Amino acid sequence: MESKQRYININGEQIAVSEEDYLNYKRPIWAERKRREREIRCRDIKGNRCMKDCRLCDKQRDGGNLSLDKFAEDGYEIADLIDITEIVADKMLKEALRKAVAELTDNERKIIDVAFQGKSERDTATELGIPRKTFVYRRDKIVDKLRKILFE
Repeated sequence: MESKQRYININGEQIAVSEEDYLNYKRPIWAERKRREREIRCRDIKGNRCMKDCRLCDKQRDGGNLSLDKFAEDGYEIADLIDITEIVADKMLKEALRKAVAELTDNERKIIDVAFQGKSERDTATELGIPRKTFVYRRDKIVDKLRKILFE
């Protein structure tokens, strides 16, 4: 079964996301909408929720709003909310960086691949077979080139 391409609207821009990211973004929104709908539904004498059209009903449900603080006070564990905006921004930045790295020459890509493996400059330069100062100069030039591609 083919999965449908999902999009999230962030600051007026449609961002393509995976099914999982889409659901992680939408579920809290859907849950909040459903909670608000349930909150305003009136109840019959037995306490059952009314299933009639609320716009036509002259009754409102008694009771206050639910809050996360109240759940926490009652001993329920509240999971941290996922900030989908950060996830999408990270994903967009990674994709832009992937495209920028694709614009580098093979030699530049090799230097960048080796440069960010957590080794010392001396070990990295030795691995590439060039002097340390030459490695540092080339790495800095490549990083500047990537900045220009990404941010200009």
